[in-house]
Amino acid sequence: MTNGTEQRVRVPWFPRYHRVRPLLQVWSGRPKNQITGLQATLGKLRGTPQKPVDWTDPDTWIFERLSGDDQDLAWAIWTKSGKTVNPRYTDGQWHLIQKYELLEDATDGNLRLTRDGQNFINHERGKTESFLDEQEGLIKLLTLVANNGPTRPSGILEEWTEYLNRYSSPFSSPSTLRDTLGRRLRNLLDRGLVDRKSAMYSVTDLGLEYLRQVGTEEALGGDEKQELWSLAKKQETLVRESLRDLLINMDAFAFEHLVKRLLEEMGYQNVEVTPSSGDGGVDVIADIELGITSVREVVQAKRHRRTIQRKELDALRGSLHRFNAVRGTIIATSQFAKGTKEAAFESGAAPITLIDGDKLIDLLIEHDIGVRKQTLKVLTIDHEAFTAALAEEA
Repeated sequence: MTNGTEQRVRVPWFPRYHRVRPLLQVWSGRPKNQITGLQATLGKLRGTPQKPVDWTDPDTWIFERLSGDDQDLAWAIWTKSGKTVNPRYTDGQWHLIQKYELLEDATDGNLRLTRDGQNFINHERGKTESFLDEQEGLIKLLTLVANNGPTRPSGILEEWTEYLNRYSSPFSSPSTLRDTLGRRLRNLLDRGLVDRKSAMYSVTDLGLEYLRQVGTEEALGGDEKQELWSLAKKQETLVRESLRDLLINMDAFAFEHLVKRLLEEMGYQNVEVTPSSGDGGVDVIADIELGITSVREVVQAKRHRRTIQRKELDALRGSLHRFNAVRGTIIATSQFAKGTKEAAFESGAAPITLIDGDKLIDLLIEHDIGVRKQTLKVLTIDHEAFTAALAEEA
């Protein structure tokens, strides 16, 4: 229920802004029926779940499946966007542009940029973009990430749902609620306003600066709240660096058991630390459920400052058969050499997952190993409650 409040979060298939800007320029100067005509043509070619159509290569399908104006427009979308916008997937961009009138009908029968559309193209985080962010819930979502991060999407889904129940009527089913959240998070991530490590999202310094800039009701909380966000970011950085130092200086045996605990928290079963001698470079063995199959995996725990080279990956891969394993993982406190990364999923060879120091720290934080998360409750004024009370009295 929206209870008569201002409608927000209205655009389905919410796009990333870098995929909207080139379309404004491509569509400007063309008749509207050419854009809708291409969309109608593509709709007829979608196929069925039993016979899906492959749209991954516009360089090929544009000329195989389209002709005339449809082909001309699709090729313009593909090439003038630097081959970043697949012409098959532009419904979200069209909804956004139409809803907020970034294009309008000109007297010659073609579409043309409005002043808002021009501002959107020329100014990132400018007047138009900020307005879209407020109207489509991105400011609210950025605030939720700032308040709760690092967080999984599921950690802010309840608050996001409450926001949509108040402001948005089009989206109410669990699947559409999750979809609106996921698409808008990807938009914020694409713009550098949030960061994602593993599956955890946190606000960036640019995101905090943007919240200070927009100063809307969702973003406001006074200078004190902004300072709390900044302090939380600094604390997160300090904790990550402290974790890094602790991991590098751990006893090798203790590090292997830390990896064992992490694997157990991640859902692995039958996790065992191997004897220190004769393990062939394998430190931990475990089973993981993949669908209906249980797979044996071997893990090498490397507590080093130096870069991990390919020869160490090859040695682990060569030890898989000794443990009846079909895949392996190297968990390191350092980084991996380029050749090591390239060989990890080499065609025809057993896959080896690489978890470097940054990813290891992400996983430890995500699973609350070696860190404690404390919740600080901050009281703020709910102006809407007073407004609603006055409205009821009237």
